Amino acid sequence: MDIRETIKSAIKQLLGNKGRTVLTMLGMFIGIGAVIMIQALGTGLTQSVTSSFSEMGLGVFQMSAKDNKNAENYISAEDMELLSVMPEVKTLVAANISEATLLDQKSEAFKVTIMGAQPAFTNDIMPKKILAGRNLSEKDEQAYGRSIMIADSVAMALFQCGKDYNKVIGETINITINNQPNAFTVVGVYNTSVASNLSQKELEKTISRQTYNIPYSTLDQLLGLGGKVGMVAGLTQDGYDQVAATSKMGQILNRRHHLKDGYTITTYAQFITMVEMIMSTITLFISAIASISLIVGGVGIMNIMLVTVKERTREIGVRKALGASNKVILRQFLIEALMLTVIAGLIGMLLGYIGALYIGNVINVQAQFTIGMLLFSSIVSSVIGIVFGVYPAYQAARLDPIEALRAD
Repeated sequence: MDIRETIKSAIKQLLGNKGRTVLTMLGMFIGIGAVIMIQALGTGLTQSVTSSFSEMGLGVFQMSAKDNKNAENYISAEDMELLSVMPEVKTLVAANISEATLLDQKSEAFKVTIMGAQPAFTNDIMPKKILAGRNLSEKDEQAYGRSIMIADSVAMALFQCGKDYNKVIGETINITINNQPNAFTVVGVYNTSVASNLSQKELEKTISRQTYNIPYSTLDQLLGLGGKVGMVAGLTQDGYDQVAATSKMGQILNRRHHLKDGYTITTYAQFITMVEMIMSTITLFISAIASISLIVGGVGIMNIMLVTVKERTREIGVRKALGASNKVILRQFLIEALMLTVIAGLIGMLLGYIGALYIGNVINVQAQFTIGMLLFSSIVSSVIGIVFGVYPAYQAARLDPIEALRAD
């Protein structure tokens, strides 16, 4: 019997008992489908997260003193001038961060984080999508203005404005910084993709989670820092190695402040690499768990193939009596097992594709499919078919023809 006849015979056997065939392949459906779905969603989620960072710019970096309690380690105006003229630096801005207390209209207090940064920070380096009003400007900076930009969820929580953020522009927010109460005027509301169905209580929880942006000069004045910078943020010029450039800046600051390793340097390229590693590890771990069902499916296929060998013992005896070799019998049953797993793998891949598209649509993640997933489905299906089909096929091949012919 040639290979074509063997395949035809295998198909006939599988179609001869459709119910048992489908139940046998069920474990493979689930296993392959689950792994494909997890891989597609994991890849899509990774691309979504990394693209968010990429939109901010791969050239973004931040530097800050490790010992921020010691003002002597803060970056000075002279340091800023020296760093800003480096050919590797495209944009450099000063920023400081402080804890503060916000009082809402009911005089309820919330601990919040205030960031004072020069206008280029929210315009160029970490651009905000403005929903209403405007961004902070050079005029705010020069006038030590009591201007503030707030998140959309904060606007909804403090002023019950719904999605009409224009109502918030010009409103006053009372914030105490360094024990000094201040009235800040809302000049802009920026987007944070807040869910539209949050209750007032849930919105109020976001008040302490969001960052409030005010002019750098204003926060510097309120904290009495005298121009000392707690953090610098910037963009590296295209064509320069970001790691080398930021390392060089760190060396300059350490030398000027007589420190060995006094500054933390963070680049968004590092963030992206870290996110990709974490997401890949999580996806691999979940895929490994889902793959357990493949082993279960393989055992089920081996069990059914052993039952098939038992049921067809007499047939095997007849074929051997007519001259079929052990190799031919082995090949026939191995091909039957292989076809079971390959067909199950293809159906599982289709189910995984449909499932990933559906779940991705629900959670707003675009599932990504790759050639590797197709190869995974094909190769794993084939390997399971061979590994779990070889023992039943061997059992069929080693049957004694005389004993087989005596079987009922």
